[in-house]
Amino acid sequence: MLAFATVGSTQFDSLVQAILSPSVLSTLRRKGYHQLIVQCGNSNFELASSISGGQLNIEKEGIDIELWKFKPTLQNEYEKADLVISHAGSGTILDVLRLGKPLLTVVNPTLLDNHQQELASALAELGHLQVSNVV
Repeated sequence: MLAFATVGSTQFDSLVQAILSPSVLSTLRRKGYHQLIVQCGNSNFELASSISGGQLNIEKEGIDIELWKFKPTLQNEYEKADLVISHAGSGTILDVLRLGKPLLTVVNPTLLDNHQQELASALAELGHLQVSNVV
């Protein structure tokens, strides 16, 4: 199975770092995921400098991982994914929910007025998605 993680058009260092952590990767593996695609934007993390020219492919914790910064559209990744892990941006949420994909949103508290928390919490209460924070 394939999981796709996206930080959107900004940076979300803590989300990328958490996604690539041994504990999250081993959990994904135990749940049956063998492939992870990470759209990392301008996030700063251990491997960021290795993908400056395009994409990086690695294997960690038994998962094949593809990392890249940006693409013109993420629609193909949403369609292929069995699970989407995303920042709680409204455009991303709506695109993924329209496809009926399981969605775990992670609120980026560094953004203006913490608007992602309000949207993600409201949609979680309605049962459309799961919401989390990176600690």
